[in-house]
Amino acid sequence: MIFKRALRQELNFTTGVVFMVLVTLVLTNLMIRVLGNAASGSANPKDALVLIGLGMINYLPILLTASVFVAILMVLTRWYKDSEMVIWQSAGISLLKILRPILNFTAPIAVAIAVLSIFASPWASEKSATIKQRFQQRDDISMLAPGQFRESSGNNRVFFIESMNPETDVIKNVFVTDFGKERQLVAVAKEGFIQNLPTGEKQLILETGRRYEGTPGNTDFRITEFDKYTVKLEDKVVDPIINGPRTMPAWVLIQDLNKAHLGEILWRIGLPLMAFVFAIIAIPLSYMDPRRGRYTALIMAVLLYFTYSNLLKLMQAWVSTGKLSFSIGWWLLHVMIALIGLTLIIYRQNRSITLFGRYKKWMLSKSSPKQNGGK
Repeated sequence: MIFKRALRQELNFTTGVVFMVLVTLVLTNLMIRVLGNAASGSANPKDALVLIGLGMINYLPILLTASVFVAILMVLTRWYKDSEMVIWQSAGISLLKILRPILNFTAPIAVAIAVLSIFASPWASEKSATIKQRFQQRDDISMLAPGQFRESSGNNRVFFIESMNPETDVIKNVFVTDFGKERQLVAVAKEGFIQNLPTGEKQLILETGRRYEGTPGNTDFRITEFDKYTVKLEDKVVDPIINGPRTMPAWVLIQDLNKAHLGEILWRIGLPLMAFVFAIIAIPLSYMDPRRGRYTALIMAVLLYFTYSNLLKLMQAWVSTGKLSFSIGWWLLHVMIALIGLTLIIYRQNRSITLFGRYKKWMLSKSSPKQNGGK
């Protein structure tokens, strides 16, 4: 009871610290990326906080899996360094007995990872994709921003406005250039406004300005002053929202079990299984030899984490393309790495169990009958 309580307390504290550090790093990177997209016009600045929140929900299953792995590794490594593990083993607690409380600690976190990866993460991905796609499909007028040059959806016009009154929708100091097939048109005006026609079309009305028309590189430009000038805006073709397997709910994937959907299901159920496998393999990796240094285990853990994640993505790709059956792919990788972890635990528990020792014992047993027969 003392051992389990001490182990659980340290694992709870360390997992919380590691999780907060990883969340801070990912959140900082996510904020920089989302705010950069908002500044460049790829995302709506008003949706920045929503996109950051949805992005964090999408990353939570991976962060929890990594937190459990790193926390178990750090706690057991410190126990080896401070000789606490030697004391527990002297009291009759083997590595196999340590495995059970660690798996009990990992179980509720794995359930949370399963809920996030199967239900919450796809929902967040779908909402984020919908927000981004709707913003990219907005019409030319909604793309206008004070102090910025904006290209039209047809890539044949450039708009610029100096200021906009949000109450009256009157824009000041307007610049519009239209790239024709042979001649280029530039219109500048002191102010303008948007006119909605009964047919649903929109027009940009410019007042008190000049219109320049000509061919770049030639001097035959025609300059026209106007009191009112109408620019017909192109109708925006709104494409339907495209949802891939990553954004589909679990029940939609189950209703149509094609190859792409099976690959996505393999990835979603693979994350909670990864948490259990990492808990197993962290026990032998945490062994610290003073002659090797205290950071050797962490380096091995990082390499193992990325290798395991990439192999799981490879399994997902093979199932999605039909190169591997789902009935084999969903468990094969996890069982293999779990068996490697259990083998390392047994080896670490009894160092005399080696292939050379087994071979030597087999050779002695094979030669002993001959010696007895010779006598």
